[in-house]
Amino acid sequence: MPSLVRDLSEIPPSPLVRVEELLRRSGDLAPIGLHQGKTVFEPCARPRTWNAEEFGIAPHQHAPPGGVPELRAAFAADLAARRGSPVDPAQVLVTNGATHAIAVVLHAILHPGDEVLVLSPQWLFATGLVWAAGGVPREVPVFLELGADPDFDFVTVIERAVTGRTRAIYFNNPNNPTGYRLTEPQLAALAELAERHDLWLIADNAYENYDFTRDGFVHPATVGRADGRTFSVHSCSKTYAMPGARVGCLVSPPGLTEALTKWSLHSLYSVSTAAQFAAHEALRTPAQELARRRDRAAAAWWLADSTLEVPHTAVAGGLYTFLDLAAYGDGERFVGHCADLGVGLAPGRVFGAHCGDWARLCFTAAPPPLVAEAIERINKIYKEGIDEH
Repeated sequence: MPSLVRDLSEIPPSPLVRVEELLRRSGDLAPIGLHQGKTVFEPCARPRTWNAEEFGIAPHQHAPPGGVPELRAAFAADLAARRGSPVDPAQVLVTNGATHAIAVVLHAILHPGDEVLVLSPQWLFATGLVWAAGGVPREVPVFLELGADPDFDFVTVIERAVTGRTRAIYFNNPNNPTGYRLTEPQLAALAELAERHDLWLIADNAYENYDFTRDGFVHPATVGRADGRTFSVHSCSKTYAMPGARVGCLVSPPGLTEALTKWSLHSLYSVSTAAQFAAHEALRTPAQELARRRDRAAAAWWLADSTLEVPHTAVAGGLYTFLDLAAYGDGERFVGHCADLGVGLAPGRVFGAHCGDWARLCFTAAPPPLVAEAIERINKIYKEGIDEH
């Protein structure tokens, strides 16, 4: 058998598969999975048939590599309204979810061995995507520090990590897994740093609808002069509760979409036409409904915050809180014990090399009564472990 050029050993498998296996062995207790990033909300769009006149393309036809024009225009109009500034449909690339959008950017901007600074803790697949694109991820711990001290000088920490091989900075905001939300002044400082060192910014905006702050979500590309160096990643999975559709979009700096479309073309040709139609339907969701979902997510956070007896991060947005298990002594062991009692948590190590004593809890992954029941089990395991320790 011919050998692989790379064994990809630096790219970890999905850790959530292991959690699923543990939950299946949890015995008589009904499993409550709070390890996956999802919501219990109904999808904003359901599959249905349509005709070519309605969407500009028939269901059986494959879409253009950049996306169906009607959907690109709808994404641009929606984002312009959210940003408060124009978005040209020519800047919009329809992608196979946020994962594909990030992969397209990385393949387009990286030479082999180039570095990407990943603000950490980070979305669990971010570093693997950098490795897969031939780059080298450099985790830069900032979010736990900012959560403990909003005046933490995170810019200096990031700047110290910049080398001659650094090409980009990746971050998601509100942050998965901590729930920390970068403020507009912090985003401006990050944009200024990127300008000083001529770096790209990859802004993962998957949780833009779940910003619980009074000011609401700030689009990184609209801060200062960030627009010319920011790739804005958007996903329908969380905002519109349709993760199975695997559709999102990438808004690139002006003039770059054609090059990025080539990478998309040569990876999957085009996103499923049916998925694109579903996204077009979802974009018609009334703003009041999206606000109601945001309020429900905030209420789920308040339930978790008021009942958890495990130290955890304060949440300003997103769907998660990060459990601090330093006093317990072993985050991996805690995740295993929770799985034994039928509660799924994501192990902290997959969100950063420095996060072994943490675990992620998704407070929207089950209905509130089940979340409350799961937290009772979590509290019991934590208390017993602390007493033994």
